Amino acid sequence: MTHNLIPFIGVTGGIGSGKSMICRIFSCLGIPIFEADKEAKTILNENEIVKKSIKELLGNQAYTENEVYNPTWVRVKIKEDPRLIAAINSIVHPAVRHKAIEWQLSQKNKPFLVYESALIHSKNKPEIITKLIVIKADKADRIKRINMRDSLHPTDIQTIMAVQPSEETYLNQADYIIKNSNNDLIWPQVEKIYKSITGLT
Repeated sequence: MTHNLIPFIGVTGGIGSGKSMICRIFSCLGIPIFEADKEAKTILNENEIVKKSIKELLGNQAYTENEVYNPTWVRVKIKEDPRLIAAINSIVHPAVRHKAIEWQLSQKNKPFLVYESALIHSKNKPEIITKLIVIKADKADRIKRINMRDSLHPTDIQTIMAVQPSEETYLNQADYIIKNSNNDLIWPQVEKIYKSITGLT
């Protein structure tokens, strides 16, 4: 990585673990956030090369008649064959990383940047990430948050969780761990990590 680039710190964890909340705290501390999963959704809808590859992999039904990505139908296909998630990621992730590097180059005068994504683990960790923060949360708390946020059917939630890395996989690669179950105080944990990264402790 070029020495004058501001380092990327990854923030990851399973669905419903609280990544967005943790990133809002970092944002309050003045740290810019690259939302990789949000960028992936944009790419799936706007990048014609990616759209063509997704259709070749999954069929034209991966998109609606209006050419909008159809996650409900894609989840059905993944449920039938969980290996498809890796194939989809192999199409989308390179485009996301390209966008991340462009964004990284545009940032100035910050101690570090945050790269937020649900799927950072040892097999696909972008080389631009220098340290990794993993968010740990009880499964019941995660399901409750997802229900409140997305109103997904419990079966769909279980399907998504099943194809994501296990908690052990996440934790084994962590440089920092934030506990974010019901009774955990998260601001002090984030602030401690911020101070550690910036050398204030």
